[in-house]
Amino acid sequence: MTDSTVAEQVWALPGALWQLRPEACRLLTALNEQVWRTGDPVLLELVRVRVAQLIGHPAAARARGEPADGGVEAKLAALPDYPYSPLFSSAERDVVSLAEQFVIDVGGTTEDMRAELTGRFGADGARELVTGIYVVEFTQRLQLLAARLLDDAPVAVIASVDGPAAGLLTAYQAAVVRGSALDPVTTELVRLRCARTHHCRICQTLRLADARAAGVDETVTAKVDRYERSDLPERAKVALRVTDAFITRPDLLSDAAAGQARASFGPAELASLALDITKWSTQKIHVALGTDGADRLVTDADGVALFGFDSDGQPTGYRRR
Repeated sequence: MTDSTVAEQVWALPGALWQLRPEACRLLTALNEQVWRTGDPVLLELVRVRVAQLIGHPAAARARGEPADGGVEAKLAALPDYPYSPLFSSAERDVVSLAEQFVIDVGGTTEDMRAELTGRFGADGARELVTGIYVVEFTQRLQLLAARLLDDAPVAVIASVDGPAAGLLTAYQAAVVRGSALDPVTTELVRLRCARTHHCRICQTLRLADARAAGVDETVTAKVDRYERSDLPERAKVALRVTDAFITRPDLLSDAAAGQARASFGPAELASLALDITKWSTQKIHVALGTDGADRLVTDADGVALFGFDSDGQPTGYRRR
């Protein structure tokens, strides 16, 4: 990791989020540090800036995480036209194209795209690259939405936590689950909204056991797709509006919707909502790689299976209702 990357820290998170959820922020920062330390910095920078352009994050698009050498700055200036520009290598075109698919419609990732990815980078390299794209994308989404909901500026912190990216991602997800202040009903509706938007087969098949115990049956979950016209409580609708903005265009969250969120949820709940969405969206990695199959799950007549989390934040269960 270069000195300029540390100084710029394009993955800096809002200070209020750090105050409310320090463990999760520390692990996400460490994950970013590891991704940038071990990944191809040019590819990551192209992906990062293209993601920023797509999700409406102009500050991130202007920032630079790597020195402008090796023609990187010229490529960044030409990014929207990367399919036709001679500045880009075929690998760079393929990676930026994959990143666009990942951001806009991960469910549309084709077998040909997966085969091309694996053929170019190998199975392990493909998984590392897709994980890096996820980290770059959702860190920037979190920056935007957490700042809107919690009203605070980013703070640069060096996490100093070592470990492989896969392990840090697992640790981050567990920390998010352990520290969540959201009620199980809101959590389940948000989780399913993410799963259905991202077209994750296994996540759409699962149901949280504690939400089921709180009354979230299949009649309730069926309302997630058309929640605005449903009789779901307004609090749930507000959470789903924030979720939709988070996973599509965070910059389109209106001032009115942000105000509704602050009126409906306390700061700890808002921090949990934002972090939970990043956790539930790790499913995009599996969707992109085609590893989101639910064939091994034992389901009931409704085609669903219950699961939960243990005290460490690790998934458990996967049983019939």
